[in-house]
Amino acid sequence: MESLFDALYAYAMTNRFDTYSLRDTEERQENEKMVRNAMEELKIRGMGDAAQRIEDGFTILACLDRHSAFWAGLSIGMELHRL
Repeated sequence: MESLFDALYAYAMTNRFDTYSLRDTEERQENEKMVRNAMEELKIRGMGDAAQRIEDGFTILACLDRHSAFWAGLSIGMELHRL
């Protein structure tokens, strides 16, 4: 059986995350373009393996950032509920 925290996290990622990430759409798109260009440059220079490792690492870091933001928000909400 999944914990309450896991259920809330799954709900937030499915139903709420995109709503809040819309605030940063323009900056996100600019940075995604910059990263894609840098990755292509690495591939052109024969560093495709390094480029893939970088991409994989950034994917994991983004996921960890989302987890951290969720847990921080949930913790704040629980503290406020206790007041």
